[in-house]
Amino acid sequence: MLGLEPQYHWAVVGNPNREYLWLLSRTPQLAPAMLEDALASARAQGFDLTRLRYMPQATSDNP
Repeated sequence: MLGLEPQYHWAVVGNPNREYLWLLSRTPQLAPAMLEDALASARAQGFDLTRLRYMPQATSDNP
């Protein structure tokens, strides 16, 4: 695990060769400050965030 928010709102997971990176969240969207903290933890570990893709997430309003 590369990063973990103290209240477990998000976690950042990746592999040692920096090829894959996942940002896991308890909610479909993170507040901008939380997102930046999560990305900063990945950046600090040497991940190239220019390749990061954001995927649409289903919500109770949007199944």
